[in-house]
Amino acid sequence: MQTVSVKCKLQVPIEWCQDIDITLQAFADACNQIYATAKEKNCWNVTKLHHLVYKAVKESTALKANHVCQAIRRVTGNAKAVKQVHKFRPTSISLDVRTFEYYEDSQTVGVTLMSGRKKFKLSIGNYQLALLKGQKPTAATLNKTKKGDYYINVCVDLETEPTGKTPKVIGLYTILSFESANA
Repeated sequence: MQTVSVKCKLQVPIEWCQDIDITLQAFADACNQIYATAKEKNCWNVTKLHHLVYKAVKESTALKANHVCQAIRRVTGNAKAVKQVHKFRPTSISLDVRTFEYYEDSQTVGVTLMSGRKKFKLSIGNYQLALLKGQKPTAATLNKTKKGDYYINVCVDLETEPTGKTPKVIGLYTILSFESANA
Protein backbone atom coordinates (compact mmCIF):
# COMPACT_ATOMS: atom_id res chain seq x y z
CA MET A 1 0.00 0.00 0.00
CA GLN A 2 1.28 3.44 -0.93
CA THR A 3 -0.21 6.78 0.10
CA VAL A 4 -0.10 9.53 -2.53
CA SER A 5 -1.34 13.09 -2.56
CA VAL A 6 -3.67 14.10 -5.39
CA LYS A 7 -3.58 17.86 -6.04
CA CYS A 8 -6.98 19.20 -7.09
CA LYS A 9 -7.93 22.78 -7.86
CA LEU A 10 -11.03 24.05 -6.06
CA GLN A 11 -13.70 26.17 -7.71
CA VAL A 12 -14.33 28.69 -4.95
CA PRO A 13 -17.17 31.21 -5.19
CA ILE A 14 -15.89 34.71 -4.45
CA GLU A 15 -18.16 35.06 -1.41
CA TRP A 16 -16.48 32.01 0.22
CA CYS A 17 -12.88 33.20 -0.20
CA GLN A 18 -13.06 35.26 2.97
CA ASP A 19 -14.39 32.24 4.93
CA ILE A 20 -11.41 30.17 3.80
CA ASP A 21 -8.94 32.97 4.53
CA ILE A 22 -10.32 33.51 8.04
CA THR A 23 -10.02 29.77 8.76
CA LEU A 24 -6.46 29.66 7.37
CA GLN A 25 -5.47 32.65 9.53
CA ALA A 26 -6.99 31.13 12.66
CA PHE A 27 -5.21 27.81 11.97
CA ALA A 28 -1.87 29.62 11.55
CA ASP A 29 -2.51 31.61 14.75
CA ALA A 30 -3.30 28.36 16.57
CA CYS A 31 -0.10 26.74 15.29
CA ASN A 32 1.99 29.74 16.39
CA GLN A 33 0.37 29.76 19.83
CA ILE A 34 0.89 26.00 20.21
CA TYR A 35 4.49 26.26 19.02
CA ALA A 36 5.26 28.99 21.57
CA THR A 37 3.92 26.83 24.41
CA ALA A 38 5.67 23.70 23.14
CA LYS A 39 8.98 25.56 22.92
CA GLU A 40 8.55 27.19 26.34
CA LYS A 41 7.62 23.91 28.07
CA ASN A 42 9.90 21.78 25.85
CA CYS A 43 6.95 19.49 25.18
CA TRP A 44 6.79 17.78 21.77
CA ASN A 45 4.56 14.83 22.63
CA VAL A 46 1.18 15.21 20.88
CA THR A 47 -0.89 13.95 23.82
CA LYS A 48 0.92 15.97 26.49
CA LEU A 49 0.87 19.08 24.32
CA HIS A 50 -2.84 18.59 23.68
CA HIS A 51 -3.50 18.67 27.44
CA LEU A 52 -1.38 21.81 27.79
CA VAL A 53 -2.87 23.92 24.99
CA TYR A 54 -6.19 22.62 23.69
CA LYS A 55 -8.64 24.65 25.78
CA ALA A 56 -6.76 27.95 25.55
CA VAL A 57 -6.18 27.64 21.80
CA LYS A 58 -9.79 26.69 21.10
CA GLU A 59 -11.04 29.70 23.08
CA SER A 60 -8.59 32.21 21.59
CA THR A 61 -8.99 31.15 17.94
CA ALA A 62 -12.63 29.92 17.83
CA LEU A 63 -11.49 27.03 15.63
CA LYS A 64 -13.44 23.79 15.46
CA ALA A 65 -12.18 21.07 17.82
CA ASN A 66 -10.70 18.91 15.07
CA HIS A 67 -8.86 21.88 13.59
CA VAL A 68 -7.18 22.50 16.95
CA CYS A 69 -6.15 18.83 17.13
CA GLN A 70 -4.75 19.04 13.59
CA ALA A 71 -2.84 22.21 14.53
CA ILE A 72 -1.21 20.36 17.44
CA ARG A 73 -0.17 17.55 15.08
CA ARG A 74 1.12 20.08 12.53
CA VAL A 75 3.33 21.78 15.14
CA THR A 76 4.84 18.57 16.51
CA GLY A 77 5.32 17.13 13.03
CA ASN A 78 7.03 20.25 11.71
CA ALA A 79 9.23 20.60 14.78
CA LYS A 80 10.48 17.05 14.32
CA ALA A 81 10.96 17.37 10.55
CA VAL A 82 12.42 20.87 10.30
CA LYS A 83 14.02 21.17 13.75
CA GLN A 84 13.58 24.96 13.63
CA VAL A 85 10.18 26.49 12.97
CA HIS A 86 10.10 30.26 12.72
CA LYS A 87 6.46 31.11 12.12
CA PHE A 88 3.41 29.42 10.65
CA ARG A 89 1.75 31.36 7.82
CA PRO A 90 -1.91 31.22 6.76
CA THR A 91 -1.32 29.14 3.63
CA SER A 92 -2.71 25.71 4.50
CA ILE A 93 -4.84 23.71 6.91
CA SER A 94 -4.77 19.99 7.63
CA LEU A 95 -8.09 18.19 7.37
CA ASP A 96 -9.15 14.81 8.71
CA VAL A 97 -12.13 12.51 8.27
CA ARG A 98 -14.35 14.78 10.39
CA THR A 99 -13.46 18.01 8.57
CA PHE A 100 -13.18 16.70 5.00
CA GLU A 101 -15.21 14.49 2.69
CA TYR A 102 -14.84 13.56 -0.99
CA TYR A 103 -17.94 12.97 -3.11
CA GLU A 104 -16.95 10.98 -6.20
CA ASP A 105 -20.30 11.14 -7.97
CA SER A 106 -20.39 14.96 -8.07
CA GLN A 107 -16.62 15.57 -8.02
CA THR A 108 -16.93 17.82 -4.99
CA VAL A 109 -15.35 17.99 -1.55
CA GLY A 110 -16.92 19.03 1.71
CA VAL A 111 -14.66 21.09 3.96
CA THR A 112 -15.43 22.31 7.46
CA LEU A 113 -14.49 25.98 7.87
CA MET A 114 -15.05 28.24 10.86
CA SER A 115 -18.28 29.44 9.23
CA GLY A 116 -19.52 25.87 8.74
CA ARG A 117 -19.38 23.09 6.16
CA LYS A 118 -18.92 24.16 2.52
CA LYS A 119 -18.98 22.05 -0.64
CA PHE A 120 -16.51 22.92 -3.38
CA LYS A 121 -16.51 21.67 -6.96
CA LEU A 122 -13.20 20.20 -8.14
CA SER A 123 -11.52 21.35 -11.33
CA ILE A 124 -9.53 18.24 -12.22
CA GLY A 125 -8.39 16.20 -15.19
CA ASN A 126 -8.34 12.52 -16.09
CA TYR A 127 -5.16 11.85 -14.10
CA GLN A 128 -6.75 13.01 -10.83
CA LEU A 129 -10.04 11.28 -11.71
CA ALA A 130 -8.22 7.97 -12.16
CA LEU A 131 -6.38 8.30 -8.83
CA LEU A 132 -9.56 9.25 -6.95
CA LYS A 133 -11.80 6.61 -8.57
CA GLY A 134 -13.30 4.33 -5.93
CA GLN A 135 -11.38 5.98 -3.09
CA LYS A 136 -12.72 6.98 0.32
CA PRO A 137 -10.00 9.43 1.41
CA THR A 138 -9.87 10.41 5.07
CA ALA A 139 -7.24 13.16 5.00
CA ALA A 140 -6.43 16.22 2.94
CA THR A 141 -4.70 19.59 3.06
CA LEU A 142 -6.37 22.79 1.87
CA ASN A 143 -3.83 25.22 0.39
CA LYS A 144 -3.83 28.80 -0.85
CA THR A 145 -1.22 29.75 -3.43
CA LYS A 146 0.59 33.08 -3.72
CA LYS A 147 -1.66 33.87 -6.70
CA GLY A 148 -4.73 33.39 -4.50
CA ASP A 149 -5.92 30.08 -5.95
CA TYR A 150 -7.15 27.31 -3.68
CA TYR A 151 -6.13 23.65 -3.97
CA ILE A 152 -6.84 20.57 -1.96
CA ASN A 153 -4.27 17.78 -1.69
CA VAL A 154 -6.24 14.60 -1.11
CA CYS A 155 -4.43 11.62 0.43
CA VAL A 156 -5.33 8.30 -1.18
CA ASP A 157 -4.01 4.78 -0.63
CA LEU A 158 -3.01 2.89 -3.76
CA GLU A 159 -2.27 -0.79 -4.08
CA THR A 160 1.34 -1.45 -5.05
CA GLU A 161 2.50 -4.44 -7.03
CA PRO A 162 5.03 -6.76 -5.40
CA THR A 163 8.52 -6.30 -6.84
CA GLY A 164 8.92 -10.02 -7.50
CA LYS A 165 12.25 -10.06 -5.71
CA THR A 166 12.75 -12.25 -2.69
CA PRO A 167 14.99 -11.13 0.14
CA LYS A 168 18.40 -12.76 0.38
CA VAL A 169 18.52 -15.56 2.92
CA ILE A 170 21.33 -15.01 5.40
CA GLY A 171 20.97 -18.23 7.31
CA LEU A 172 18.62 -20.86 8.56
CA TYR A 173 18.18 -21.64 12.21
CA THR A 174 16.35 -24.78 13.24
CA ILE A 175 15.20 -25.60 16.72
CA LEU A 176 14.47 -29.21 17.53
CA SER A 177 12.64 -30.10 20.65
CA PHE A 178 14.16 -32.74 22.91
CA GLU A 179 11.34 -35.16 22.14
CA SER A 180 11.67 -34.92 18.36
CA ALA A 181 15.47 -35.28 18.54
CA ASN A 182 15.19 -38.58 20.48
CA ALA A 183 12.44 -40.05 18.32
